[in-house]
Amino acid sequence: MAGKAPHVIVIGAGILGASIAWHLSGRARVTVLEVKSAPAKGVTGHSYGWVGTGSRIPSEQPASFALEQHALLEFPLLEALLGPLPVAAQGALIWLDDQQQTCSMLAEQQAAGVNMVAVGREAVHQLQPGLVDVPEMALWAPDDFAVEPDVLTCRLLSAAQDKGAVVRGDTRVLAVEMRGERVIGVRTTQGVVGADIVVLANAMGAQALASPLGINLPIYEEAAVLLRFEAAGVALRHLLCADALELRPGLGGGLVSAADLPLDGEAGLAELGRDSVRAISDLFGLQGDIVLQSIKAVARPKTRDGTPLRTFLPKVEGLYAAVAHPGVILAPLLGRLVSEDILGL
Repeated sequence: MAGKAPHVIVIGAGILGASIAWHLSGRARVTVLEVKSAPAKGVTGHSYGWVGTGSRIPSEQPASFALEQHALLEFPLLEALLGPLPVAAQGALIWLDDQQQTCSMLAEQQAAGVNMVAVGREAVHQLQPGLVDVPEMALWAPDDFAVEPDVLTCRLLSAAQDKGAVVRGDTRVLAVEMRGERVIGVRTTQGVVGADIVVLANAMGAQALASPLGINLPIYEEAAVLLRFEAAGVALRHLLCADALELRPGLGGGLVSAADLPLDGEAGLAELGRDSVRAISDLFGLQGDIVLQSIKAVARPKTRDGTPLRTFLPKVEGLYAAVAHPGVILAPLLGRLVSEDILGL
């Protein structure tokens, strides 16, 4: 391929696949294949979109925390090239179950270099009017923000298409096509698409394509829940992480919340929805103003050791896998690094 721009197929039009395609476009021929009819309709479309480390305890996963801090540096560069990002909220208010835990979190965050400060009750009310049950002390992380992941994904793909990339929806990849030990493309429901390099950026779908080649990827699924609410009586300005409730405004209105999957799985979603409506109502002193629009459990892809999977795979020349969580935070950085790996930079 010396002297010739390689043809790279990126499987998956989520946030990571979109970032990889955008970073590669203009320096390689890029085709993005997506099983759904539109981008970001899988895991990405049900991601919460918190960009920052304000809800994390640094000591719980130090390596992952440090990587995410490094990844955050890519967002100003991304904005400089793409224009204003689809930011739904700027700044985060955080408090834990008691003041001691909150103080401990602050100490760890500041020691890690995070821009976070303690604020009193009056300052909390100034930052977020309408709260009725506020502790004496909360944390304020002004640099944290929330993006709408699906909008950002579409922006990345549109910018990639402007540089010549091709994006094809409604295209299920059935298998990786081989000649000897080398990739020559993929077989899809629309026929065979030839390529020099194939990137598996389709979350757990990557395992289904790698397994027939004798490759077991070190990834697994862990479910999370995304909830959306109509909330005419709530004017939420910032990200809020309080009393086990993660809440943010939606870019087009309403509220968005993230939660763990209940212990009884999807059978517990209805109760989780009711509990979340009650928690938001209590937080803002409302009755009957919060309406649950949707609640969806989605399996997120994670790696066994917690670090992103970003590598050419053994045994098969030209096959690359890219799987990571949290995808929204890591995608701009990983997209650049994956493109550098593929182009040999």
